[in-house]
Amino acid sequence: MELTEEHASRIDELRAGLECPREFLCCKSGFTYLGKVRKAGASGFLECLEPDSRSCQFSLPFGDPPICLCPIRAYIVAEFGK
Repeated sequence: MELTEEHASRIDELRAGLECPREFLCCKSGFTYLGKVRKAGASGFLECLEPDSRSCQFSLPFGDPPICLCPIRAYIVAEFGK
């Protein structure tokens, strides 16, 4: 996954003010380690498929699996389809 300067800038904006329980492992790994998610139909929501998803502050236990509310993860899916 190749990040443009625009992508990197946007991700930095999203990181500002966030506290991540995984210490931004996705960013630090060069986006090689990304939490497992899948799109939830046409709703635009992401379902979190990580085993420890319920303990994540970005998890919304609305159903099973819970909804992922991580803005960085949502951006990666929207921009790169990953």
